[in-house]
Amino acid sequence: MQKYVGADCPYCHKPIKEGDEVSVCPQCGAPYHRACAKEAGGCVLTELHEKGGQWTRVQRPPASEIDGRASLRCSRCGSVNPPGSTVCEICGTPLDNATPEPEAEPWNRPNWQNPPAGNMGGGRFSGQGGAYGNGNPNPYDQNPYRQGGPGAPFQMPFDPFVNPMGGLDPEEELDGVKAKDAAAYVRQNTPYFLPKFKAFFRKTGGARGGFSWNWSAFIFDAYYLFYRKMYGLGAAVLAISVLLSVPSLIVYFENMLALMNGEGGLLAAIGLSAGRLQTLYSLANFLSLVMKLVLATMFNRAYAAHTVGAVKKQRAAIQDDNAYYSALARKGGVSLPGVLVAFGVTAVVSVISSTVFMGIIGMI
Repeated sequence: MQKYVGADCPYCHKPIKEGDEVSVCPQCGAPYHRACAKEAGGCVLTELHEKGGQWTRVQRPPASEIDGRASLRCSRCGSVNPPGSTVCEICGTPLDNATPEPEAEPWNRPNWQNPPAGNMGGGRFSGQGGAYGNGNPNPYDQNPYRQGGPGAPFQMPFDPFVNPMGGLDPEEELDGVKAKDAAAYVRQNTPYFLPKFKAFFRKTGGARGGFSWNWSAFIFDAYYLFYRKMYGLGAAVLAISVLLSVPSLIVYFENMLALMNGEGGLLAAIGLSAGRLQTLYSLANFLSLVMKLVLATMFNRAYAAHTVGAVKKQRAAIQDDNAYYSALARKGGVSLPGVLVAFGVTAVVSVISSTVFMGIIGMI
């Protein structure tokens, strides 16, 4: 068994040492620690068996070729995190901060997501389906996200459809800002926004292009701006919305008075004819729709500029990376209180308008 000394056991991935008891798969010739062979209940190199191949010793690459940052690189979004991080700062996936061991390295890792269903020459090592020949259930069926065999860290599987970077390289720049920094600021719904940002900042013939439509901005207009912490633009859109709602309020109160006394009275009190009110009402509704259309088509572009500007401002002001990313998370994201404030302003304006109209017609 001297020829197997130094070879990695396919089950535990630890090297076979001189003096270890060894079991060899009679089908492919793979060496195992005897205890590992007993625990596995069958040769784990099922793909090799299916191809009719034979086990060969894998040469481990020199330490200089190992990525020293592997334990800090997120298995889900690919971001390299600062030393000491326990979860990815971009998507929150747990990181493996332990020193890389032989069993965790990819160059000698079998396909653990295809559990052994073959045998090791029959007898007590034979197995069928998802269970081992010794009657024990396949331990790899218990956690579909565990990769690398026994002792390997939990890793969220990469899924391009829910990739928090939206398919962008975390180090890719968007108008001078790294994609991972923009993601740290945007936080919610980054798979949607980051590709939009990339399209806007891609220069074609010297111009920045990319048409985009945002349904949330179309439906919620000013409230969505407050939700995304674009308070200045949100306040301007809210003021325009309130102004355009005045004809609707006049129509509402005139109809309410007509139901109460049969003849209305608000139009006469403010010196406005029914025909002119109808014109103002139609114009206000048209302008409100135009504003929504413009906002829906321009929001993503405006938010991209807002995000890049905010990130650059924080980077210029803060040099420490930990404080920088904390500031991005605090300044960015979304704001439910901002939405509540916008609703509150709308409610207050509505109450004030109602009070003024009722005062005009002498109801208060």
